[in-house]
Amino acid sequence: MSSFWHSRRRREADLEAEIRTHLDMATQDHLDRGEGADTAERAARREFGDVVGVRETTSDMWSGESLHQVAQDVRHAVRSLARAPGFTIVALLTLALGIGANTAIFSVLNGVLLRPLPYPHPDQLVFITSQFPTLGFNQFPMDPAEFLELQSRNQSFQSVGAYVASAVNIGADATPERVPAIVASSSLFTALGVTPMRGRSFTDAETLPNAAPVVVLSSELWRSAFGARDLIGKQIDVDGTQRTVVGIMPDGFDVHDQGARIWLPLTLDPALRKPYRGSHYLLLVGRLKNGATMAGARSELETMLKGWAVADGGTAGAAFNSPGFVHVPDTKNHRLRYDALQDDVVGSIGRALWILQIAVAFVLLIACANLANLLLMRAESRHKELALRAALGAGRWRLMRQFIVESLVLSVAGAALGIGLGQIGLKALLSAGASSIPRAADVGIDAHVLVFTLLLALGTGVLFGLAPILHLSVNSVGLALREAGSRTTSVAARNRVRRGLVVSEVALAMMLVIGAGLLMRSFWNLIGVDAGFDRTNLTTFSIALPQRVYADSSRRVAFFDRVTQQLASAPGVTAAAAMTGLPPQRQVNANDTMFEGFVPTPNGPAQNVDYYQYATPSYFTTMRIPIVRGRSFGASDGPLTQPVALINETTARLFYPQQDPIGRRIKPGGSDNWFTIIGVAKDVKQGGVDSKTGTELYLDYEQAPAALGYAPANLNVVVRSTLDRGALVSVIRRVVRDADASLPIVKLRSMDEVFKDSVSRQRFLTTLLGVFASVALLLSAIGTYGVLAYSVTERRREVGIRMALGASERGVLMMVLRQGMALAVGGIIVGLVGAAAVTRLAAALLFGVKPVDPVTFGGVAVFMLAVAAAASLIPARRATRVDPLVALRAD
Repeated sequence: MSSFWHSRRRREADLEAEIRTHLDMATQDHLDRGEGADTAERAARREFGDVVGVRETTSDMWSGESLHQVAQDVRHAVRSLARAPGFTIVALLTLALGIGANTAIFSVLNGVLLRPLPYPHPDQLVFITSQFPTLGFNQFPMDPAEFLELQSRNQSFQSVGAYVASAVNIGADATPERVPAIVASSSLFTALGVTPMRGRSFTDAETLPNAAPVVVLSSELWRSAFGARDLIGKQIDVDGTQRTVVGIMPDGFDVHDQGARIWLPLTLDPALRKPYRGSHYLLLVGRLKNGATMAGARSELETMLKGWAVADGGTAGAAFNSPGFVHVPDTKNHRLRYDALQDDVVGSIGRALWILQIAVAFVLLIACANLANLLLMRAESRHKELALRAALGAGRWRLMRQFIVESLVLSVAGAALGIGLGQIGLKALLSAGASSIPRAADVGIDAHVLVFTLLLALGTGVLFGLAPILHLSVNSVGLALREAGSRTTSVAARNRVRRGLVVSEVALAMMLVIGAGLLMRSFWNLIGVDAGFDRTNLTTFSIALPQRVYADSSRRVAFFDRVTQQLASAPGVTAAAAMTGLPPQRQVNANDTMFEGFVPTPNGPAQNVDYYQYATPSYFTTMRIPIVRGRSFGASDGPLTQPVALINETTARLFYPQQDPIGRRIKPGGSDNWFTIIGVAKDVKQGGVDSKTGTELYLDYEQAPAALGYAPANLNVVVRSTLDRGALVSVIRRVVRDADASLPIVKLRSMDEVFKDSVSRQRFLTTLLGVFASVALLLSAIGTYGVLAYSVTERRREVGIRMALGASERGVLMMVLRQGMALAVGGIIVGLVGAAAVTRLAAALLFGVKPVDPVTFGGVAVFMLAVAAAASLIPARRATRVDPLVALRAD
């Protein structure tokens, strides 16, 4: 590089010497003709022409000159920006804010949607589930028999694995800990294509009944709970069972974003089929064979569905419970579904992320419009400098290039600041909404994000750098050499551009604020939904009883009976209960259920219940769920008495329309006993506050061992108490420790926190869009203020004349306000039209509000007018303080 500059300086010296020689020779010619020295030198220069132009034309032909010119322009741009620190700081902060927001959101978009899943050839991975169209289940788990049969019969997949998400207690070395677990087939590791970083995964033999208990750990759990010591071949306590550690998985290994920290073998007997049928709890992942396609796999699936029942000894199309019926997939009521694994992992968040990316792009466009206005004003303050440079020989392209370079210097510097702000914003975003973002662990600022930010910087630099080029027309440069202050076509054109930019800012801000308003109304509708219970002063936690230690169902019932009774009797505690499913959001655990007196019809509901709820007798009292008919569980419903049950209102309407269900009997799936319906409970939200209420069946937990032969081991405990959180936590820990000190207390939260978690994604999106809308609103208000303030300065002489001729302060005030409000109204009209088109894309994100909501649209329009009036008021008041004599003397 030093040799380049040395060579350039030598060529410049040679060029200067040659020009000097030409001028000296021409001067000497004129001296020989008898002309005076001054006259001869002027004549020589006149004949030679533009010396500056010759220098530039000649140097342009030198190799490497482009680099020199760019460096020269950059140095000039830096010096020029340094002479205007106020403008530079405002411009950099505006750009950093806009680019930083785009960098943060694109990082999420890139990590969640654009980056492939962290498996070899992730495009081959297929998520496999079942469908029950008549029950409204579009993606439902598969039963073990279906998994084993699909695994052996398909020709499209090189491997099919099954898993179920769970959680286990690990003893580690100190206090017990509850960690997320995956119970998986050995083929799941093969399908995902990932091998352990230490040891091995399960073998087929280790997934058979009575196999030696083994376990595979995640690297995260290996480090956090076991200090990364050598565990291969060693035993650890998992749910009260000593299991041998056979492998440690690589960092970040997971399936379907479950956050798994430990992997247990899925025990199945391939020789069995019938006992497994109808017990749907497995999710499948298949890896397509090399060369196989999703379309081909789906075509093969259709063929398998047609012959599945016959292959298992049944009759194709046989009705439920009829001769020849086998609970297997078919082409109509029990289909299978194939989805690309990445598409299913991302789910519905994809549309929301694209909407957020569009929102921050709007913010950046508003920032660019503001900067364009700033540059226009700055260019007008430099018009004499531009005219002087033009007079000295600088061409229009040279001046244009200088503006572009200045804007690029600003944008690149702003992008550098924006990356820092984006990193801070991304950490805050992930901290606030990690549970709402799938693949959150894959989100970060990587090379793709940096390239995106660089392109964004270059694009914005060119975009807002084009505005000052209006000053480079022949007329505008000529005008700058004159001192006349009259309004010309060029000046009027620039004013129209400034006003157009403000209208665009207001329109974009209007669209963002309307979008935020719709999401805010939607969120308020969500949190205002009646979930069917009273969450005031309600605290919850869960306890999982190890299967080996609590193998007897009666012992499980006794444990939870002791815990709930001791909690209920504690000072400051009103009531306590336990149940399997925690509202308002839980997984569907649908089961076939027979209803006495119900006559099935072709178009009627299938005899199936969405949610089975095992609950202790005090459940309805503790949750304050009203019993709308009949009664709840009571002291007369003992463990050995006639089994009883309650249903919710939706179940009663569906299966006993216009009838009294009290006294009717039902037979839960998997049971040979009939249960008498003793009450109808108010509907409780179980699938989310934004979802339709499903059918629900309540079973007395104390009756479960005798009536069903089984009592669940994992229950949620709810406590209603007026104690402060610290005191209540101490009570809960003491009671659980007294019952079994080896059990961890899991997810101890208030029910308000549970409710907030159920709407966390909606709150997250609403908050983000609200922040972006606020920034856009602020930038548009600043833009309106800036244009009006500059307009008042530009029209100071006109205002002075008006006031000298008798115009009142009120008249001048209204004149400026009308100008500002005209810009606002134009932007609002454009924004309303744009919002009506754009908000339809967000319809899936709304709850209880239409995409084109008159209240929201009208309210935001009024609000924007108020903001525009506030932004216009300061310049308007400044205009009323113009002294006519000073204004006229100055011009």
